[in-house]
Amino acid sequence: MAKWSVKAAVIGAGMSGLVAARELRREGHTVVVFEKGSKVNSMWVYDPWVKSDLSGLDQAHEVVHSSMYKSLRTNLPRPIMGFLDYPFEAKHGVGVDPRPFPGDEEMLRFPRGFTADSGVVKLV
Repeated sequence: MAKWSVKAAVIGAGMSGLVAARELRREGHTVVVFEKGSKVNSMWVYDPWVKSDLSGLDQAHEVVHSSMYKSLRTNLPRPIMGFLDYPFEAKHGVGVDPRPFPGDEEMLRFPRGFTADSGVVKLV
């Protein structure tokens, strides 16, 4: 525990932000997590919606506002995606994907489970 306590803001509820929030709270600090998206790890939320050019200069131009695409998989294998005290497992979903690299649905289930199990969900 810290000898003194601070109010800390964590920007982003991706995996780094979530574990930072957990560790800050473990040290006795007051933490709030700000996330632009509607869910934790929202950069992994697939949305097929495509919007017209935001600048309005080219009405025929189509822009995808996400780096996600259907069936995207991470380039890191499961054993190194988790934390020492919270391994990346399929316990928060139905079935186990035998492939070594998690897909988009697992990349959303894991942080949801982590936030619920660690109590960080109340900070986001």
